[in-house]
Amino acid sequence: MRTFIGFFLILLPFVVTSCDNEKQLKSSTDLKEIIKANNAFADINWVDIKDLDKLMAKDAKKIMIFFYRPGCPYCQEMKQTTLIQSNIIRMINDNFYPVMFDGRSKEAVVLNGITYSNQEQNIDVRSNHELHKALVDPYNDNIYWPSTVFLNENYQKLRSYPGLQKPAQFPRVLQNMIKR
Repeated sequence: MRTFIGFFLILLPFVVTSCDNEKQLKSSTDLKEIIKANNAFADINWVDIKDLDKLMAKDAKKIMIFFYRPGCPYCQEMKQTTLIQSNIIRMINDNFYPVMFDGRSKEAVVLNGITYSNQEQNIDVRSNHELHKALVDPYNDNIYWPSTVFLNENYQKLRSYPGLQKPAQFPRVLQNMIKR
């Protein structure tokens, strides 16, 4: 908490000068957005899945794939709470190639020389992408959104984590995957 307060106090002049009027600070969500916009280090270095094979050929490291679906409130919550924590961002950026992937995408992708697609091309029909089906393990016979999957340097699945990962628990997940 002290770190956050210190961080906020450092950014306060930027926050205040970036405000045209008091309406911009009407909610804590607005404040979080302003702080995030003024913090150049607040982002995960997401990798486009199309570039992953090329990056792995140059410098192999573990992969973290965050599978989300549009309109999913739990996916949005994880993006807005867990994936903005500075310690989590640092752990991800230092140890993984992070990929954010729409698990219902209609786009074909190549991963480790294998082409994955969504067999259902009708945009109105909800179906999961083959990559999602190949990597996400069902939990209690259900698929949960979001799902986070970790692969090793040889594209072998280390573990699939179903559902929303809270800020308090996700650092342990990351540490476990770093050690493997």
